[in-house]
Amino acid sequence: MDSLSSTDLEFILNKSNSQMIGKSMKPNDRQNAAGPPQEKYARYAHVLQKTKWAREFSWEHTKKICLYIEPVIAKPGAIVFKEGDTDKSLGIIVKGAIDIIKENTRVTTLTSSQTFGEMALIDGEPRSASGIAVKETVIFFMTQDNLIRLTQDDPQLGVQLLWKISKLISQRLRQTTGMLVDYMGEY
Repeated sequence: MDSLSSTDLEFILNKSNSQMIGKSMKPNDRQNAAGPPQEKYARYAHVLQKTKWAREFSWEHTKKICLYIEPVIAKPGAIVFKEGDTDKSLGIIVKGAIDIIKENTRVTTLTSSQTFGEMALIDGEPRSASGIAVKETVIFFMTQDNLIRLTQDDPQLGVQLLWKISKLISQRLRQTTGMLVDYMGEY
């Protein structure tokens, strides 16, 4: 969805509690979203609904999810997260791209509508790789605490969101298993 309008981006930059990150951001630098005003979370929902990630959610559910997210804008080259960080959050890329780095090797590049941090969100274990913004990147973060709050406030939506996260983890595990089988077949 790299077609985030300049109006939407300007809104996120100027009228929200979004944070701009330059070279590095520590997990505790982000604060939990605490009930943004109607206009703000409706705009977040408008932006989120443009992503493939949000397709299966109704407009009402997308707006509700946005009560529990926090936008972050990462400048090119910014370290979004580091391998070993204990940041318990899911990131949804709404614009831009992030290189995923493991032991100084680029593993993949994530772009608009893709997510990272599903495992950290669920199990709270340290990050298994690092993420560096390739270009200006807008990310919507949901912390584990906010996921728990959302699930308590709207159990049906919480289950739908957890189901989506479970499917993403399952898909990634299948991809990794396939790559491992291919690698093992070469030897």
